[in-house]
Amino acid sequence: MRNMELAVGALVRTSFEDPGLPEGSVGEVVTVYDDLGDGVDVRFDDGRLINILSHALDLVSQPCS
Repeated sequence: MRNMELAVGALVRTSFEDPGLPEGSVGEVVTVYDDLGDGVDVRFDDGRLINILSHALDLVSQPCS
């Protein structure tokens, strides 16, 4: 996924497995950086803020309101 497809407030799901962060973890994007190499900052339900490269994230479908 390209950073330009992500926006602050978007819900994303991880597409990788990491100790302490299982594949499929859902969080909210809080920062999108201009440089693709800087990744995006994602806040997870447990309060952790983690910087993740955008290619390791998938957008979560959000219901229409």
